[in-house]
Amino acid sequence: MHTILVPVDGSDHASKAISIACDLAEKYDGRIVLLHILADGKGAADLLGLSVAKTFPPKLKEQLKLAASRTTQPAPEAVLRLIGEKILDQARAKVTRRGVEAEVAPISVGSPAENILIAQEKLSASMIVMGCRGVTDATQSSHGSVSNTVFAKATCTCLSVK
Repeated sequence: MHTILVPVDGSDHASKAISIACDLAEKYDGRIVLLHILADGKGAADLLGLSVAKTFPPKLKEQLKLAASRTTQPAPEAVLRLIGEKILDQARAKVTRRGVEAEVAPISVGSPAENILIAQEKLSASMIVMGCRGVTDATQSSHGSVSNTVFAKATCTCLSVK
């Protein structure tokens, strides 16, 4: 059975990556491992812009709106964890609705690219399917800096989704 690692961050590209990973898992008898790395350093306004934000519980939305109106400082880790759990719950539900085996890796903290590469090695994942852009929506190239780094250093097949 193939293991497909799918990093998720709540972006539209990550959502598309889940769908494609499910297609591949169905066709090639694979399982999906979902990974979320805390959006460390992201402000509340950035997090409210995630496609998944519309499904946040009202209390969390209010916390983020209040934090966004008061400061441009990064959102507190506790709030980031709540958001990460919500993103993972939604991703797992999407995968299981397709009838694909889904596992959720523990939430990581730190460099997204480094955490993805560590997870790939630890899981012996045969493929990484990830969005080409995440919550930062960098414009430096057709791929974000995280996906560029992962694709340059990964020891497995990588698929970029836009």
